[in-house]
Parts: sequence; C-alpha cells; structure tokens
Amino acid sequence: MLGEKAGKIFEYIYKRLDEVQDEEIARELGLKLNEVRKLLYQLSEQGLVSYRRVRDKSTSWYTYYWRVRKDEIPSLIQFRKKITLSKLKLRLKAEESTTYYECPVDKTRYSFDEALENEFRCPRCGSQLVYVDNSDIIDVLKKYIALLEREIAQKG
Repeated sequence: MLGEKAGKIFEYIYKRLDEVQDEEIARELGLKLNEVRKLLYQLSEQGLVSYRRVRDKSTSWYTYYWRVRKDEIPSLIQFRKKITLSKLKLRLKAEESTTYYECPVDKTRYSFDEALENEFRCPRCGSQLVYVDNSDIIDVLKKYIALLEREIAQKG
C-alpha cells in the first residue's frame, strides 16, 4: 500500500520480538532517518504499527519505540478486502453499463458519451477511436469479486 521501502520497514519490525527505535531501523536498512520516520507515521496511520514515546529528562528529546500491531492485522486485512470488494463492484458496474472506445495510439479509454463528444476522434492526437470489447475485463472482475466474497465470508 505504501511502497517497497515501507514494506521493508514493516517486515523488519514484524520480525522483531521487541520494540525498535527508528534510528536502528534507518541504520539497519540503510535508509535516511527522516524517510523512515515519515514511512513509520504512514504505517501508523494505516493501523499497522504503533509507538511508545519516552522523553529523555536530560535533553528533553523524545525517543520513539515502534512495534507491529500483530493483534490488529487480521481485522485490517479483512477491512481492506471489504474496501477492495466495494471498489471492484463499482468498476464492474461501470464496465457492464458503459461502452468504451480507445485511442489506438496512446490507449486512453473513453466512454461512449466522451467518444461521441469528440466525434469518435482522440482529443489528444486526432486518431480514430476504436470500439473496446471489455468482456475479458468483466470476466476478471467477476472472478476477483467472487474470490473476495468467499474470503470475507470465511472470516465470518
């Protein structure tokens, strides 16, 4: 969701049995500390990691100790599956209810109404738009929707 570097950070923390400081993560993974902190906060916003903040009495600086919220991961995965399912259903509805045309040059797709407005010419390059048979896309969407529905139902 957040990119390869965030995935490496998450994996590093996940494998730890204890909390870990952001400085150690940056050092061990060869990343810049500011980048690690930014990605940690993004992981935290997603509910994947949490932190404990401790103030150093002599310097008044905070030290952050990070850990993976392992107890929350199953519910987060379930939640993401439901969001994905919802988006796939919207996309399926659009694919089934709309006729599409495509520019043969840049492969940009246009709805029938958009194609009609542009007299079935690409507004960018002027090429003649070509009808798109989206039945394969519809089949794939239906397949993934059924798969997600089964997975969500199994979790109860």
